Amino acid sequence: MSLEGAIITEVTLVDKIERSRTGEFRSQSLPDHLLHVCISGEVDQVAAGVAQRFGAGQAIWYHENEPIRGRVIVAPWIFYTVNFRAPALPPPPLTRRVSRVTNETIDRMRRLHEAWLTTNLSPVRRHLQVHSVLCDVISDLLAEEEQHHRIDRPTQLWWEIESRLRSRLDEPIDLKLLGELSGTSQRSVARACHLATGMSPMKRVKQMRLNYARGLTQLSKMSMTHIALQIGYSRVQEFSRDYRAAFGCTPSQDRSAGPDY
Repeated sequence: MSLEGAIITEVTLVDKIERSRTGEFRSQSLPDHLLHVCISGEVDQVAAGVAQRFGAGQAIWYHENEPIRGRVIVAPWIFYTVNFRAPALPPPPLTRRVSRVTNETIDRMRRLHEAWLTTNLSPVRRHLQVHSVLCDVISDLLAEEEQHHRIDRPTQLWWEIESRLRSRLDEPIDLKLLGELSGTSQRSVARACHLATGMSPMKRVKQMRLNYARGLTQLSKMSMTHIALQIGYSRVQEFSRDYRAAFGCTPSQDRSAGPDY
């Protein structure tokens, strides 16, 4: 079986960063995908309204300009970071943005950094080394359910649409809008979505909204009304009904139980 379609279209930054002191900080993640793999220290932060704590031996995945407010609890905080563009690759759910990594993954980030800094290779060879090691890192971090994500030419259209939708989940979304975002017919959009996800476009949009809402419910202090509005529901009762149908409990019950990892 052939493999079609690019996953990583651009790598814009690879670095090793050290913050030697404890204390508060404010920042913003870069556009597209941003990965940190920590090798020492501990951090407590809120990124895009979601509370996170991570440290040595863990990775954190950001997506699309998330505002960050945090505190370095244990110094020095040392981490490898990579910023890359991959329109067909969705970020992990909010509940899985922080994950444990192995020593092998940390070593891969070290080799990725070395390849990025190497200047005595031809541009093609350097490009191949950077992309090859980064693909291994991404494969390490993807949860099992993401392994079924399909990437090929027929489905690339849908993943590009979905990437644009992630910042517009609070807006009314229908097939007409999806056609306008893609510059193709509604029929082409429906076919691309079914090939990519096995769902109709509107069912997939609802799944995206509710998955995002679950992360906000479990990991933020936002009110249920605020969460409902942020994912496009004007009525909290309707949001709660759909949430219960998707996850088997109400948003309030899910918040009390906490994340499932």
